[in-house]
Amino acid sequence: MYVADYDVLVLITLASAILLLTSLIGMTGTILNSRPILAVYAILLWPALISILAIGYTSYKRYAFSLDRKLNLAWSQWYTPFGRLIIQDSLRCCGYYSPLHEATASARCYARSMLPGCKGKLLSFERNNLGLVWATAFALVPMHIINIFVSLLCANHVTRTFGKGILPKQYRLSRADLQANAERIMGKFRDGGVVRPALSRAPLSGGFRDDKESISPVYRHPSVLRPGLVKTGRRSRG
Repeated sequence: MYVADYDVLVLITLASAILLLTSLIGMTGTILNSRPILAVYAILLWPALISILAIGYTSYKRYAFSLDRKLNLAWSQWYTPFGRLIIQDSLRCCGYYSPLHEATASARCYARSMLPGCKGKLLSFERNNLGLVWATAFALVPMHIINIFVSLLCANHVTRTFGKGILPKQYRLSRADLQANAERIMGKFRDGGVVRPALSRAPLSGGFRDDKESISPVYRHPSVLRPGLVKTGRRSRG
């Protein structure tokens, strides 16, 4: 792929770098609950989408339209002798149509070599490789678009309490738990386990009445309580 699809390999590398940077920014914004960082993450998702589409478009265009003619032109004009040697050693072939057609001489490839030409093997390799590349790229596009919408929602609605106060999964009640609790309660009603309380009357004693007025002690002058105990301050004259 380094020789035959060098441009696609460069696009894949650039897209991987953009996606890696975007994912790091997104995780940072999620951990810090930061709207500005999530907004930057939502913006960077668009260049990442363009890079994925560029990979898919380039590989599909090469795969679907005259791939054999493109390989013929590339072998004769674009590939260097070292690039042809890499293809010959990797695919175990010699020359393009035959060892006598634009072959790079090596220990395995020479004029009377029994190795076949590289056209058939190279064409099969390119079809499989390019087909895998464009199918993978276009398969990622719908998920990436969903990710863009989710990032926009998070950038608009994430606050300091985002993701806080959520009940852990192990403590959540499932439908089976609710049904088991309902059956347990209904079983108590069927077995008579729930006893109806008897009617009770309020006590007749006034000491237990809540509406009884509280009598607070009144401190009065001793003359009021016992008038005879108070002596006047005058002395009788004899």
